[in-house]
Amino acid sequence: MDKHRKILRTLDKARLGERVSEKEWDQRIVPQTLKEVAQKFGLLHTCDPENPVNTDPKLAETYFKAGWEAALRLGFFCPDTESVIKVDEEELNREFAKIPSQFTLGKGSEQRTVRARKPSDGVTPIFTAPLSIQMDEELYIPLSVGIVSSRLIDFQEGPSLDTVMGSPLLADTPYETFAGIYEYHLRKEAQWRAGRSGMGNPLVSSSSTHFGFLAAFNLYEQPQIALCLNPASLKINYTTLHKCFVANELGGFIRSESPTMIGGYTGGPETTAIGSIATDLLQFAICGAALPGSPCYDIRYAGNCGRHGVWAQSMATQATANNSGIILMKTINQVAGPFTEMFFLESIVGMTAASASGQSFTIAPRSAGGSVKNGQTPVEAWFNAAVFKGACSLSLSQANDICRELIPQYEKDLFNPPKGKTFRDLFDIPTLTPVPEYKEMYFKMRKRAESLGIPLPGDGVLC
Repeated sequence: MDKHRKILRTLDKARLGERVSEKEWDQRIVPQTLKEVAQKFGLLHTCDPENPVNTDPKLAETYFKAGWEAALRLGFFCPDTESVIKVDEEELNREFAKIPSQFTLGKGSEQRTVRARKPSDGVTPIFTAPLSIQMDEELYIPLSVGIVSSRLIDFQEGPSLDTVMGSPLLADTPYETFAGIYEYHLRKEAQWRAGRSGMGNPLVSSSSTHFGFLAAFNLYEQPQIALCLNPASLKINYTTLHKCFVANELGGFIRSESPTMIGGYTGGPETTAIGSIATDLLQFAICGAALPGSPCYDIRYAGNCGRHGVWAQSMATQATANNSGIILMKTINQVAGPFTEMFFLESIVGMTAASASGQSFTIAPRSAGGSVKNGQTPVEAWFNAAVFKGACSLSLSQANDICRELIPQYEKDLFNPPKGKTFRDLFDIPTLTPVPEYKEMYFKMRKRAESLGIPLPGDGVLC
């Protein structure tokens, strides 16, 4: 009942809290507060784009203190009630002490423990694939089988559907309720075919509202991860809270996430990093998220593998990892697509910076920024998982050197990235094998990563 009481307190605060308009929150309260906090702690103009991975632990500690103050001053905005959900210092300290530093998911040989990490600690992080990029429904099973055939993939989230048995998957309709049920059957068959029955799942990828989640979460043997995507950073809505009640009752774990955007209402890289830390600090206190996530994206190109995105996310990750036992979940958003060298270079940069900075968990990849239907294959998932796990022992200086070397090789294309090719183009689907040209590129880019000092584990499928 303690978990239910937490959500009820949040609902009461949303119902009775200070009323503000969303426009006022976005355009005045958040940017003004984050700027004031950054000024107080002397953090404006500390972003160093020439060194995308922070290597100064004292600076990261100052960012954590700033994020803590921002969390207390801001709280979360609830669009459903147009009110602010505040957490006072006593409550934040109390809830901060309760945040779980690990949890276990999966059955039998598929059991995995997700642990909080510190930078460069050598603890192997958890990799989940794929993100919920849309696929034709006839490709759901073959793509999923191909991806989870590699033991580098710990849990399965996506892909997502836009049709169900040939009918359109329309939001806020019974189609969406059926989508949660339909995806359950497709996912279980794919995992069985791959010999991975019992693996853990973030749910539900094909239904962004609560309808599919409420229909399907109880179909899975628990515990599983409740996939709760908030409307934006420093915000939470009724959809997430619907899911939280059900996940808590069934014994699931809550993953609550929304990116902070450089160039959005959180401002520049420094204030965005502070906003990211504040968002991660508040999520357990407000909705009980064992797996909070607030990645930092650059709104100019909707990714985070450029200098400012890597710097802000690296700083926010290190600040929270060094000063708490929070299990950090942040996504890495590539904007180039499959069968492009740029995708692999972005992946090395994003995954290396995240893993070395102490990130515990990621769901990837976001090939082509998730904008191309059918624009993902197993190869990208295997590569990202190998880099993310292989980089966990690298020093921050090593990670910074890798990013400094690779970012100049693609940054001019961040605003007009190559979209690459699709699953049908790059795989022989009946045999689930990559075409020779893509297999050759995969091995070439693995060698490139290893030449940079990243010890890549084998994928268990091709190598």
